[in-house]
Amino acid sequence: MTTLRTRIAAAAIVSVAAFSLTGCFNGFGASTNSQNTMSTGNGVQAQVGSMRVENATLVRGEGNSATLMMTLVNVGPDPDQLSQVTIAGVPAVATDGTSATGPIPIAGSEAIPFAYGIEGNPPSRWMNVYSVELPDSGFVPVQMLFDVAGAVELEVLTVPPVSFYEGIEVRPATAPSA
Repeated sequence: MTTLRTRIAAAAIVSVAAFSLTGCFNGFGASTNSQNTMSTGNGVQAQVGSMRVENATLVRGEGNSATLMMTLVNVGPDPDQLSQVTIAGVPAVATDGTSATGPIPIAGSEAIPFAYGIEGNPPSRWMNVYSVELPDSGFVPVQMLFDVAGAVELEVLTVPPVSFYEGIEVRPATAPSA
């Protein structure tokens, strides 16, 4: 009888241990649930209202310049506008590659890429800073203000323009006049 009780107790301990050692058993605090909100270096995501920021990464340029590579997606039906961006506390400049463009209107259900092209089209928009202190590789604060959706803050990784980021550059290379 003691052997049967010992076997039942051992089976119960093994069952409890198996559940407590699996990631899914940890509930809402499981690391598998929290990783999607963490800065990973593979582009940061954020959403405020109907505006999504996809794959935000800061690609360093010459000197103290950088461009914010990202896609803005309006997942709602109503238009909005990106009116302000700051990178490490420095106001960023939206450009078309040659001159400053000012605020960026974003129609409902529209996606706008910055610093790279999509579907075979070359890039046509950049979000640049020309005089900012950035780490060689590290996370820096980026704030965006949308007229309707409001403000969002991200911690975005800075990377050099090599490997996957080769060819992504600050355009124009010097700050355009406003």
